[in-house]
Amino acid sequence: MAAANVKFAYVDVPRVMASSEAGKRARELLKQKLAVKQKEVTAMEANINKMKENLEQRKSLMTPESRSELAGKIRRKFREFQRLVEDNQAAVDRENRRWTKKLTETLREVIEEVGREKKYTAIFSKGQILFVAPTIDITDKVLLQLNKKTKNWF
Repeated sequence: MAAANVKFAYVDVPRVMASSEAGKRARELLKQKLAVKQKEVTAMEANINKMKENLEQRKSLMTPESRSELAGKIRRKFREFQRLVEDNQAAVDRENRRWTKKLTETLREVIEEVGREKKYTAIFSKGQILFVAPTIDITDKVLLQLNKKTKNWF
């Protein structure tokens, strides 16, 4: 008799993460942040290239000490450039992890709320099962509720 009251549901978590308004907005913010950082990287790279061209053009007119000094400046600038690229990537990765964690935690809350509200025995995600009947797919309901819950994040 108890088996008759068992109710299962399924949520396509990757689809919810990709389709949610908060997920879309977070990706857009990350893209904007990356674009700003990329401008900085591009400007520094152009500066290094200009320094290299300057060295090549003036090499025959420079003293060995001057050439060595300018080559040293270029090497230091290139190390700064490499650090900038690494730091920028690390910053974007941190921001991405922060948003992913926040959205994942909120999604888990929403799934639990829907589960309690609809009295589901278990809710599965895509990675854990091999077949899902469309009648137990609650992805759209979860997505709608997640969008409501996160609409004031930005």
